[in-house]
Amino acid sequence: MATYVITEACTGVKDATCVEVCPASCIHTTPEAPQYYIDPDVCIACEQCFFVCPVDAIYLDQDVPEHLTQYLEINAEFFRKTKAVAQPVSFEQAVRILNAVKEYASHRGWTVSVAVVDPVGKPVLTGGNDGASPETEQLALNKAYTAANLQTATHQFGRGADAPTAAVPEHFDETRRVDVGGGYCIFEGEDGIGGVGVAGCPAAQQDVACAQAGLEALRAAAGHH
Repeated sequence: MATYVITEACTGVKDATCVEVCPASCIHTTPEAPQYYIDPDVCIACEQCFFVCPVDAIYLDQDVPEHLTQYLEINAEFFRKTKAVAQPVSFEQAVRILNAVKEYASHRGWTVSVAVVDPVGKPVLTGGNDGASPETEQLALNKAYTAANLQTATHQFGRGADAPTAAVPEHFDETRRVDVGGGYCIFEGEDGIGGVGVAGCPAAQQDVACAQAGLEALRAAAGHH
């Protein structure tokens, strides 16, 4: 995807006109930084910054002059260093997910086990409706473990030849891998911060719907902040 890049002419000038016109809010700096920078992961290449820059410091990535190509990496590196690292799913977030899943299942007469894990699959919270079995509790944990580590919904792996290829961490325990629906990675932006797994419904697609209800509750809560 194309991105704009701010180059050396901005150094020492730090004119903020580009920031004011950017609809994607992708241009940033810090007090100690010599210039402004464009986040290549967020830029929508809308040209607004290009037209208003008073020192002609901004280029489309494919048009950057050869002697300034190092600024492609300089812009990207600024955001790698300054972006906040996403924190693993918190206990409070796990409670919100668990309660939403239980409520969704209970309204439909389903008895489920729910597990929320951190990015490497360590349990943050487990629970479920009254009457949930130990077998479904372990299956829910394994679904969450699989989804969190592979950052892919577990039902995707049951698609045979169409199944996605996921990067497998060195620590991943293949004996816990689950290829049926009900496990989702929990994302914050592009970062995986954990996983949720649901098991116990009459059909895997219903486990999927329960897990989605938990994620939707988490998104709704985030939207109120």
